[in-house]
Amino acid sequence: MPKDSSSPVSMSDIARLAGVSESTVSRALNNNPLINEKTRERIQQIARSMNYKVNESARNLRLKRSHTISVVINTGCAGGQTFSDPFMLDMIGAIADRLAQYKYDLLFSNSIASSDDWHSYLMGSRRADGVIVIGQGVDDSPLRELQKQGDPLVVWGGTTKPGSDYCIVSSDNQLGGRQATEHLLSLGRSKIIFLGDTAHPEIYGRYEGYSSALAEAGLSENERQIEVSFSSESGYQAITDLIGREGLIFDGVFAASDSIAMGAIKALQALGHKVPEDVAVVGFDDIPIAPFYTPPLTTVRQNIHRAGELMVEKMMQLVGDKTAEPEVLPTELVVRASCGANPEYQPVQEFFQGSRQKRE
Repeated sequence: MPKDSSSPVSMSDIARLAGVSESTVSRALNNNPLINEKTRERIQQIARSMNYKVNESARNLRLKRSHTISVVINTGCAGGQTFSDPFMLDMIGAIADRLAQYKYDLLFSNSIASSDDWHSYLMGSRRADGVIVIGQGVDDSPLRELQKQGDPLVVWGGTTKPGSDYCIVSSDNQLGGRQATEHLLSLGRSKIIFLGDTAHPEIYGRYEGYSSALAEAGLSENERQIEVSFSSESGYQAITDLIGREGLIFDGVFAASDSIAMGAIKALQALGHKVPEDVAVVGFDDIPIAPFYTPPLTTVRQNIHRAGELMVEKMMQLVGDKTAEPEVLPTELVVRASCGANPEYQPVQEFFQGSRQKRE
């Protein structure tokens, strides 16, 4: 009796037509070398002629795989980065694009859970084959616990902590902090403040770079760190409060993120101070809006897209039962107008130069 044309084609249908077993069909469709090439090609041709489609759900259930990777933003405490942060949007986009190339889906979570919840919700139910965490957070104990469970875990963070064996991909935050501070010092700025919450490992690394650059310049007594969260509002309020209490006692700002830097600039302008004439400002990240800000923002560029790709590549190694080594990406100082060193900067120059370099 002929098969109803409206019914999906199954492996048993292909096996019957090819005169082989279903297991042989399965191996042939997966290019298993145990099946000789001539038989593989014949079975695959039959499958194509019948418009056979792999039942991904059934295959994943059989392999105990979901073909999904969970991405979690780990704020760790109030004041951390959120999904709406331009840096996060850029990085999650890079992760999603790379996962798609591996034919994996992304399961997104923007809330932090306890260590028990992480394992049972994300891994125990096989909702995901692994977890990419953006941010180590102030307390990385949930990450350590997840690692102990033996589940694939890759973290975008600051540095490997004692007793932490999970794979970290990061920027060289200390280098970036030095680059920003040394640049401000080279412009004659000597009273440079640091805006950022050093409880976060990534920010602490940037602060270390700032501190060491001041020390080498003999200006350790001018070091000053002001705790602010990852937002323009926090940067704006911090500068407003500081000037309200003490006046304009600084001539340079190194902000731990571009969002913080932009808030600081707006506060300075609102209070009648010129950027960069009165205060030079440098941010960190190089988010897409940075070249178009007023003034265009000098910043330390993180290679966000490469970071997203690397985290996915390392996750695929772990999912495949291989090891994945930590990796640190270099940072790059991008000089625009907010520091005063490139007052004639126009965004079109940067993008034209980047396009020309790609062609070459």
